Amino acid sequence: MTVFEAVAAQIRTEGVRAVFGLMGDGNLKLIPTLTATHGIPFHGARHEGGAVAMADGYARSTGEVGVCTFTQGPGLTNALTALVSAQRGRVPMVVVCGDTPRAVVGLPQDIEQAPFFAACGIAVQEVAPATAHRDVAAAFRRARVERRPIALNLPTDEQEEAALDEPCAPDRTPVPVRRTLPDLGPALRAIAAAERPVVIGGRGAVEAGAREELVALADHVGALLATSLPANGWFSGHPYAVGIAGGFASDLGLELIGDADCVVAFGAGLNHFTSRGGTLFPDATVVQVDLDDEAFGRFVPTAVGVVGDAGVVATALRDALPSSAGYRTPGIAERIAAHRDEAPDESGDDGLDPRALSRAVAGLLPADRTLVVDGGHFMGFPSMGIPVDEPSRFVFTLDFGSIGLGIGAAVGAAVGHPDRVTVAAVGDGGLMMSLGELDTAVRYRLPLLVVVYNDEAYGAELHFLRMSGLPEAESRLATPPLDAVARAMGADGLAVRSLADLDGLRERLADGLDGPLLLDCRVTERVRAAWLEEAFDRGTH
Repeated sequence: MTVFEAVAAQIRTEGVRAVFGLMGDGNLKLIPTLTATHGIPFHGARHEGGAVAMADGYARSTGEVGVCTFTQGPGLTNALTALVSAQRGRVPMVVVCGDTPRAVVGLPQDIEQAPFFAACGIAVQEVAPATAHRDVAAAFRRARVERRPIALNLPTDEQEEAALDEPCAPDRTPVPVRRTLPDLGPALRAIAAAERPVVIGGRGAVEAGAREELVALADHVGALLATSLPANGWFSGHPYAVGIAGGFASDLGLELIGDADCVVAFGAGLNHFTSRGGTLFPDATVVQVDLDDEAFGRFVPTAVGVVGDAGVVATALRDALPSSAGYRTPGIAERIAAHRDEAPDESGDDGLDPRALSRAVAGLLPADRTLVVDGGHFMGFPSMGIPVDEPSRFVFTLDFGSIGLGIGAAVGAAVGHPDRVTVAAVGDGGLMMSLGELDTAVRYRLPLLVVVYNDEAYGAELHFLRMSGLPEAESRLATPPLDAVARAMGADGLAVRSLADLDGLRERLADGLDGPLLLDCRVTERVRAAWLEEAFDRGTH
């Protein structure tokens, strides 16, 4: 067995159900070995960044390790943006990257790849012929435990060497939970003194599987429940849950979280999004619980930091605190139950109000859906207007602030859950940047709904220029009829110029999607996203 055959065999042994990638000379023997020998479905992307985004979306929506492969040199450099996004999003992923042969110099694709991985924070797992199976297994173990992409860098000549070990069983030993706690006295005193506590669950708490423990603590001390953006939907259905905290919060959520006198954040960094640039809960005592003490006070002043597992700390706090009604009154419960964040509909001849569009699309979708949101000015509208009921059904691709990753991530999510409708919310700029991956969705007949918030501009830049009093002409880009483009590529397409045009979506959903459907929704530029105004005010754009 050669090294490339050993890599394929161990990927199969790890139970991988899908591999994403783009073929080149650095992986051209690996890919058919995965498919023909081991029966692992391969989904070929049109761009290496799209392949990584697919593995990213697959991992986020399924909880499995995403696997992608691409070739050396330009294959790696094309993938870097999506790799950084996955790294910052703490996505477990194994990246199989070809490399130029060690014995040959001066090849056009030859670069020193290790510094590129290092600059992106991507760890490299070395693969040696004597330990090839074990090295691949170690990469999967590291991806699961460290929750980040791990790269296998494979020179083409070394792939042909004989692998000397045998396939090994996957190491799925549970990660030990940190049960040793520091002094909880300061946290206990801060929470006990609160009259209006709020518990915020973040990505770290979701990864710890600590929902029940956080809910039990909040119920015990009378706290409202909120989430960071990556944990969107985690507390869905709880009568005292107020949704996302921060720039994508509802009006009522902003009011209630803003009045908190104590915020207890579990696995949430409280970054600019979650804390609205540090302005969301100005009078609250902040208690931050995280496995990483460097998270404390990074974005907002932290009164108390507790290093520990979210579930263990939440249970210890609940057991040590007296019960309290706290923030929970009949009046608050009634307001939460009755609240609908109905912004005015400012649709006009120049396009639809993106808030009204999001609500209307949500009303037509089945409950069993995944929402994938690309980056751009529009991104708050679907995040707020198309609700999901758990974090695995929400894939947000802005960990690196890039646009153009949404279609790829949606392809990966749709592969992971072909029984669901996957909704990709994208801007026209991000769509055109990644249009080739619409072809990927067509080739694999994925039930993908692409909702394009089309303002014929790079919308965030247009508004920033406008608010700065600068000429905005260069931010505008005339866009071709995107529904026709979709049809030309083999997808279905529908032009949406009024909410009545969504009747076409209703009919197609009733029949069931047998491939991608793109909605070209012309939106007005008169509605400006709240997060963008805040970014402008803070000078962080």
